[in-house]
Amino acid sequence: MDSVHDHRELVNQIVSPTKSRDDFLKDLGFAGLPSREQVHQEIKEKLLLPQETLPSHWLSTYQAHWTSELSVPSLLSFNPSPPPTSVSFIRTGLNERVTGHIPNARVSTGLTSTSMERTPGPSKNFVRGRSGHVPFWPGGLEDAIISSNPETSKAGLKTIPPGFTRGLRVAGEADEELLALDSIPNATEDEELAADADAFFDEVQEAPPPATGNEIDELLPTTRSNLKPIKPVVRRAPRIQKRDWAHVIDVNTPVTNFHELVPEMAHKYPFELDTFQKQAVYHLEMGDSVFVAAHTSAGKTVVAEYAIALAEKHMTRLSNQKFRDFKQTFKPSSVGILTGDVQTNPEASCLIMTTEILRSMLYKGADLIRDVEFVIFDEVHYVNDAERGVVWEEVIIMLPDHVNIILLSATVPNTKEFADWVGRTKKKDIYVISTAQRPVPLEHYLYAGREMYKIVDARRDFLALGYKEAGEALRRKQDKEREAAGLPPVQRAGARGAAAAQRGQQRGGAPARGRGAAPPARGGRGGGAPPRTMHHATDKNFYVHLVGHLRKKALLPVVVFTFSKKRCEENAATLTNADLCTSVEKSEVHVAIEKALSRLKEAAANRRGIGVHHGGLLPLVKEVVEILFARGLVKILFATETFAMGVNMPAKCVGFSGIRKHDGRSFRDILPGEYTQMAGRAGRRGLDPTGTVIIVANDSLPEQTTLQTMMLGTPGKLSSQFRLTYNMILNLLRVEALKVEEMIKRSFSENASQRLLPDQQKQVLESEKTLSSLAKLSCDICQPDINSYYDDSFAIVSANQRLLSMAVGHPQGAKSLASGRIVVLRDGPFQVE
Repeated sequence: MDSVHDHRELVNQIVSPTKSRDDFLKDLGFAGLPSREQVHQEIKEKLLLPQETLPSHWLSTYQAHWTSELSVPSLLSFNPSPPPTSVSFIRTGLNERVTGHIPNARVSTGLTSTSMERTPGPSKNFVRGRSGHVPFWPGGLEDAIISSNPETSKAGLKTIPPGFTRGLRVAGEADEELLALDSIPNATEDEELAADADAFFDEVQEAPPPATGNEIDELLPTTRSNLKPIKPVVRRAPRIQKRDWAHVIDVNTPVTNFHELVPEMAHKYPFELDTFQKQAVYHLEMGDSVFVAAHTSAGKTVVAEYAIALAEKHMTRLSNQKFRDFKQTFKPSSVGILTGDVQTNPEASCLIMTTEILRSMLYKGADLIRDVEFVIFDEVHYVNDAERGVVWEEVIIMLPDHVNIILLSATVPNTKEFADWVGRTKKKDIYVISTAQRPVPLEHYLYAGREMYKIVDARRDFLALGYKEAGEALRRKQDKEREAAGLPPVQRAGARGAAAAQRGQQRGGAPARGRGAAPPARGGRGGGAPPRTMHHATDKNFYVHLVGHLRKKALLPVVVFTFSKKRCEENAATLTNADLCTSVEKSEVHVAIEKALSRLKEAAANRRGIGVHHGGLLPLVKEVVEILFARGLVKILFATETFAMGVNMPAKCVGFSGIRKHDGRSFRDILPGEYTQMAGRAGRRGLDPTGTVIIVANDSLPEQTTLQTMMLGTPGKLSSQFRLTYNMILNLLRVEALKVEEMIKRSFSENASQRLLPDQQKQVLESEKTLSSLAKLSCDICQPDINSYYDDSFAIVSANQRLLSMAVGHPQGAKSLASGRIVVLRDGPFQVE
């Protein structure tokens, strides 16, 4: 009723007000409402001038709470932290009697710990490390930690070798195995059961326990009621799940949303990146490891440059020609170089070094490794090198887990296999990015009779007509030379005889002649050679005509690969009258040489546009030649194959003075991979539509099959050259946790067995499951016969294998045990495995 009365008064007050406005609002509870100015001021303070602290009533709206379940058992056990100090005893006298102790602070240093959290060493050892330091723990080897069981030896010496259950038995120590002799059945018991087997079918008698005269056994209790049998714990190796560590990226699909995936690039380029470069940049931004296998001159250096810029962006640390290029791309203070004889700015954010230097830093535990984010391996096909290939595998295995790996290589057939090994070793996903074709196609020519004849076009088709025309031109040239010398022309059977003659020359013996083969212009060692002056005259005229022809065809600059240091010098000396530079270019060459070699005399050949580059020159001289060639001031460069490895200096044309080389053991034809690497210097991207490769045929033509295999053949696979070296063994012996066996097991040579390891473990588990489901034989009479049967079966299989090995090794047996003449049955009753 009161509420109804209040409503009536409210209506009467609205219709016919009897109270003032303030009294009426006070009765309604709205007294003291803010004015318009007050409302505006409050809005301004709340919205336009926000406070630094949130109001208390907003906390419940914007503050999220997560409920967590408390696991009480997890709080009941914990791993105790290592003690901060250790105690060293003070011993005196010949008996080393303990007379005191000294507390020592337990600090993990480079001498004892492989952890990344160990105390840094002195600043002088920051880059190179120290010989006594142990390396950081390699990534991917977490499952290789060997748990060391403490041995209760009074002397404190370890006597149990790795893989053994017991060690050296020292006289005077109790032999625990003797306590279990009572449970071993007596040997005479089996003999009695086997002799009287027919008499014990109905009842099997137990043999009495062997009598012992030991009085101590009488004191031991016969029953142990308070002891419960415990099932032995079987520790099985962790099961390795089978997975693919290498992922092949499709570069045929364009990346249309690249700028959305990478909105802010660490390094911007003035040109549009190719698809494979965009894929590599994207995965680098995602923190992945990549393997870029691209053709020569395709732009692999872009990936390396971006990784360096990305490392500088993240504020972390990471030959000669790479050092100069990166100093021009980045700040000079951020690029350094470390080699065996050069050390410049070693604390820069980007370090260019050889693989041997990095291996030394890893083994010596250099603190610089902590700050490394990317390791870029250029020219990965160096893994095939018989001498240096093992170093590459060592470095990849020893790199810590936090380092991302970038692999740059020419096109090889087994990129996925190698990337899978790297990923499995480091427990990282590796993304394989390859190119389908060269950006600048190559055309291959034979230079014979002062003319060029195309034998392989830009579509990689071999032109037999060009090869035939080159053979005819060479025959006409040699006939003219013999006619000028007053000799009759020689009848030939074509280029085949000439090719055989060339092989005989280059092997160093008497030339092998085909039908009507031309006499050689030069003999090898021990062969009948013309006077050396004639040889020089022929070469001099030859290269003068070659340079003139290339200059007429506008194919300069050119790199002529010669597989001999001495021949490089001799070929350059034959061009004494050639002048390929203008006056302005000569001035630039003079200034460059004076600036770089102020203490060395100027090379006159360089002023004329002729250069020499091989391993016998001083590093400073080689660097000057590289600088002049990169600036286009050296028009013709005679170089060995080292110029093609790791040097990004394309030319318009590449020439080969020969296709045979000495590999340290014998002469052989250059391999398809080597030819591709050297020929890839031809063709400047963006300047030349095609690259020109010329094979010089001075005296004879190579065989057609040899040219086809060399030019169009598949490059060799990446193969392991891993071997144990004394240096590796000594370094690994200093690290107790990392064994030599682990290094061997993780090498590229063991890649196949490690890849099949998950399948083998699965097969073992299935076999164990099948074995456990079978009923256990409990026949005491049949057991000896069954054991004998299995032993005889195993002996038969072993003897059969030895017999087959001997048969296959014999010449007649190898012919008999050939495909199509033998059938192997492995099914049903014929199963022998």
